[in-house]
Amino acid sequence: MPSLVVYTPPATEPVTVAEVMQRCRIDTVNQEPAPGAPSVALGSGSGNVDNGAHRYRVTFVTADGETQGGDISAAVTVSDKSVNGKIELSGIPLGGSLVTARKIYRTTANGSAYLLLATIANNTATTYTDNIADINLGASVPSTNATGDPELRLLISAVRQKAESILKRYLITQTVDMYLDCFESWEIRMPPLQSVTSIVYTDGNGIEQTLSASDYQVDSVGAPARITPAYNKTWPETREQMNAVRIRFVAGYGTAADVPECVRDWMLKRIKHAYDNRDPVNVGNIVTEFPHSYVDGMLEPERVYGV
Repeated sequence: MPSLVVYTPPATEPVTVAEVMQRCRIDTVNQEPAPGAPSVALGSGSGNVDNGAHRYRVTFVTADGETQGGDISAAVTVSDKSVNGKIELSGIPLGGSLVTARKIYRTTANGSAYLLLATIANNTATTYTDNIADINLGASVPSTNATGDPELRLLISAVRQKAESILKRYLITQTVDMYLDCFESWEIRMPPLQSVTSIVYTDGNGIEQTLSASDYQVDSVGAPARITPAYNKTWPETREQMNAVRIRFVAGYGTAADVPECVRDWMLKRIKHAYDNRDPVNVGNIVTEFPHSYVDGMLEPERVYGV
């Protein structure tokens, strides 16, 4: 039997905390509220802030995530950065006991998008001097609050892994290693994949070799995917040992937006059920599970057989 090990896990999940909160009817009192606006004023002396009007927003960061952007500050205009090229922020809001850091976002000169200016890695400082040019600003301010109940992120990850186990496919783009004790047959069946990164094997002398891409062909369209030797080629001999062959491949539908709605809806249903029933047993109540065709049957259009 092959073994599958995730080499590079997905960077995001198919459903967001906000979607789960909406499905579970969890209101915003379970989240860290977004902060108010800081006070801003033109500093003195030359600096790097570009000429033009700038506005600021702050977010709170907890162990679970980051709030959406807070209230917008007043505008501060730098007319000549060689004279007054810095902006002083004061009254930067402090968060609750769960807040571990705050992030400051700023517009470019006369712009409207808020981009990351700095991270204050504490929940105590209330002042900051902005001396950063527009070109050095970073990511956009979040539009949703991700500081909800930490249990939600755990449930999302667990239910996504359950979906992958049932479907025999991966949802979000990730890199996976498949280990075999040998090249067991002419055709190797795989979970649906985007591409094969490499095939590495241990030869009869115990030396690790990388199989040339011209020596095999990949069916990345089928479900399951298939790998076979190229025309007029055969699989090489391997040493008799465990995990003598490693196939590294990229799998997944793509981003969260690429995951089929039937899979996303199944996840939300299962997450809500797990959130509403947090104990492993239900004492004193009559519980009737919905039929397979109603819930798990939602996954049938994407389920892979023969892997």
